[in-house]
Amino acid sequence: MEAATTVLPAEPASEVPAEAATVIPAVERYPSHTIAAPARPAIIGLIIFAVSSTYLLLSGARGPRPGMELYALLARSFLQGTTALPIEPRRELLALSDPYDPKENSQYRVLDASLYRGRYYLYFGPVPAVTLFLPYRLVTGRDLPNRIAVPIFCIAGYVSSCALFFLLARRNRWTLPLWLRCAMVVCLGSMSLLSLLVRRPAFYQVAISAGYFCVMTGFLALAKALVPGLASPKWLVIAGLLLGLAVGCRPHLVIVCVIVLGSFAIRSRRNPRLVLAMATGMAACALALGWYNYVRFDDPLEFGRTYQLTLFPSNPLTDYYGLELNPNGILRSAKQFLLVIPRVDGRPPFFYTVFTNPLVGRTGKPIWGEDMVGLIPAAPWALLGLLAPFLLAGKRFAHALDEPSHWLLLMMYWSAILIFCLLCLVGWVLGRYLPDFAGLLTFEGACLIALFWQEISAQRIRRVLAGVTGLTAIYGAVLNAALATPPLDAVLGFFRRQM
Repeated sequence: MEAATTVLPAEPASEVPAEAATVIPAVERYPSHTIAAPARPAIIGLIIFAVSSTYLLLSGARGPRPGMELYALLARSFLQGTTALPIEPRRELLALSDPYDPKENSQYRVLDASLYRGRYYLYFGPVPAVTLFLPYRLVTGRDLPNRIAVPIFCIAGYVSSCALFFLLARRNRWTLPLWLRCAMVVCLGSMSLLSLLVRRPAFYQVAISAGYFCVMTGFLALAKALVPGLASPKWLVIAGLLLGLAVGCRPHLVIVCVIVLGSFAIRSRRNPRLVLAMATGMAACALALGWYNYVRFDDPLEFGRTYQLTLFPSNPLTDYYGLELNPNGILRSAKQFLLVIPRVDGRPPFFYTVFTNPLVGRTGKPIWGEDMVGLIPAAPWALLGLLAPFLLAGKRFAHALDEPSHWLLLMMYWSAILIFCLLCLVGWVLGRYLPDFAGLLTFEGACLIALFWQEISAQRIRRVLAGVTGLTAIYGAVLNAALATPPLDAVLGFFRRQM
């Protein structure tokens, strides 16, 4: 079916004539007033506000982190008309025979900055700085701290995921009770594992949270583009632009662009105008990023990884740790991403991450450690999302899921799976990488639960589904709130600073 000619069911009428009663679709067999109760949007809004406030509170309570606020410094550089950070490398660093040797540069380096031709640059793309840090500095004249930027991006992406879910629910006329709607918005905020970002809001977490925001808003714009009456090139340009901006946050998110654009081109091959609209947004971002990287590193494809000053040699021709291109390494990475069980302790908040070696393929003493928890123990709805293609196959949900929505869910699924596979292939297993794909898989799981609710009519089975859904929602919310909770002294210090 082509995007330009997709026909969706009309909105249900408030009254159905008696003679037409026999042709009411199966999806409308529950009363429509369960959707339109006037108090319910306010309740959902309050829950979304509470979840969003929690991000800000738990991140801000940790206080300033040691080290430089690199994105805030990049925003200053942009105002000065340069792409280099406003930091002069120390002469001792530049005088080293190999300034990228971590044993030699440890006393002089700016950790995680990229050194090229005597200047410091910022690894990754400029999108977080351009979209948030720069506007904040223009308005306030101050630097935006990472501990505020990370929850802002998380909130924006989370709200977009909720908006996308309810857009699909309205389009497909899902009849969802209030408790299930509340469970959906709670779990989209908790089981996306954004807790692993706000618990340590540093330089890398800014890029990851911004990438999450761009991907979720990109799919939201794509969903709007597929609605009849709104299927204009404008929404496709916006979707392409947002997904292209995700690459300017995290380079490997180009996977999402390739999957979406390639599939959309096949789907809409008889209407190249729509394909061109989406490609235009992505191409604009690609050209801007290529120019930005060329200005910095004389290479449009270089984001700064080769020249980054880290705890291990940056030059991939020497000792490039982590990269392990063999089946055993991929399976070890997948096992750690999926199955690491959180540590339980008798001290509040009772659930804790596990400190692991992120380079699972490297033997010997770890270079550094990372907080880790597995996707399945921390986000059980994502386990359901992993099964999405099998559960969506056939005509089981044909009456409750139109073709554009089905296509969109498959695009989100394959984007998550290929990102996951790429991370396993590289062999770097870090907890902060989980939100790259956890949010998409959790969204899949939420939609599948809603579809099962439409499909099941037996009250006994519905009660079982309600119990399992409610318990997993509570479990996910409690666990992820605990993982993000800072130490008690940090919380008390935060409240003292506010008084």
